Amino acid sequence: MTNPLMRRAATAAALAASLLVAFAALGGVSAGQSAISADQYQYGKKVTICHKGKTISVAKAAEPAHMRHGDAAGTCAAAAAKAKKAKAAKAAAAKAAAEQKQAESKGKGKGNG
Repeated sequence: MTNPLMRRAATAAALAASLLVAFAALGGVSAGQSAISADQYQYGKKVTICHKGKTISVAKAAEPAHMRHGDAAGTCAAAAAKAKKAKAAKAAAAKAAAEQKQAESKGKGKGNG
């Protein structure tokens, strides 16, 4: 690279590439932050739901539609805990009903015997 014109071109290319990398890195960070802010203003407050086994945040206005097709409010961990608690309560109620039925049948058997 003894030619001064080629040396200048190489220096200009290196400078342009380094500036491009620097601006892309800084521009990407600020663009991401402003996009989040824009979403918040455009769609309002977000709510957390469990959608097909994944915890996501959606606009408050979209929540009723998600609830209609079976999604649960809150995180998926909370929804799973709530479902487990409901299942345990249902099992306990079924057991109590079976015991009640058995006690009633025993009481009828004694009186008729």
